[in-house]
Amino acid sequence: MKIIIVGAGAMGCLYGAFLSEKNQVIMVDTSRTVVDRINSQGIVVKEENGEEKNYKNNISAYISGECDEKADVVIMFVKSTYLENALEQNKELFQEDTMVLTLQNGAGNDRKIERYARKENIIIGTSKHNAFSEAPAVVRHTGSGVTTIGSNHHADELLKKLDGMLKESSLETLVSDDIQRIIWDKLFVNLSINAFTAIAQTPISYMIEDKYAWNFAKRLIYEAIEVAEEDGTYFDRRQVLESVKQTCKRLEHGYSSMYQDRKRKIKTEIDVINGAIVEQAKLYGVPVPYNSLIVDLVHAIEGAYEYYE
Repeated sequence: MKIIIVGAGAMGCLYGAFLSEKNQVIMVDTSRTVVDRINSQGIVVKEENGEEKNYKNNISAYISGECDEKADVVIMFVKSTYLENALEQNKELFQEDTMVLTLQNGAGNDRKIERYARKENIIIGTSKHNAFSEAPAVVRHTGSGVTTIGSNHHADELLKKLDGMLKESSLETLVSDDIQRIIWDKLFVNLSINAFTAIAQTPISYMIEDKYAWNFAKRLIYEAIEVAEEDGTYFDRRQVLESVKQTCKRLEHGYSSMYQDRKRKIKTEIDVINGAIVEQAKLYGVPVPYNSLIVDLVHAIEGAYEYYE
């Protein structure tokens, strides 16, 4: 298959590297440095066990808005904050029969993509891999996990094709018939880990190592569960907490994407993670003071970037 990945950050490069083993992969990014590095040297993936591999075959890159290739699949890995700009810049990529897979953080990305692609062709997914960029197109892979995909439009044939494509590239994959539950599960992890580790500047494991951090995380999760249940999806609180704990253990040496955003002094995805909970809570009249607080704190940190060394 020919695959275009929009967003050549850590996760985009990780998937691009793995998928290039069995497919033609084209990376699209706004950074000239990243694009030039991929075209000249490929993508380097460093594993936690010390293994390092350079993926150079079947992989190329274009500046966002300059790719005129026709793809079988477009995978959106651009940060949710920049999704609308990326869609507009690359709208020519979305043909009548193009499959679109979103593996982004946050909620509501599929609704934005629907303005550019047929909704029947949009597959929603989540990834339990963790990675961070050591340099342009150089990725440290700090945790492996399942990629879960599903659809709100009964796209069984598309799901079968994508499932096969991912598995052929040694990516563990699960097809879910309840993708909204999967999205909520991922959101519980992101909203409890991302913002707090960005504020505290800690690795993911800190969330369960420190009792105060974990107590704060639980309050964020409990508020989000109340919103989810008002929205019609019900969860066992103990199971949710255990799932988040297991994620923290599995990714103990990893760093959240929001932590990395703060390090790089760029806009975070707080509005589509904790902010999404705050906005949805307003629809149902559910109080979410802890999520509201952490949204304000992260925005305050973003506003203070100019004071950082």
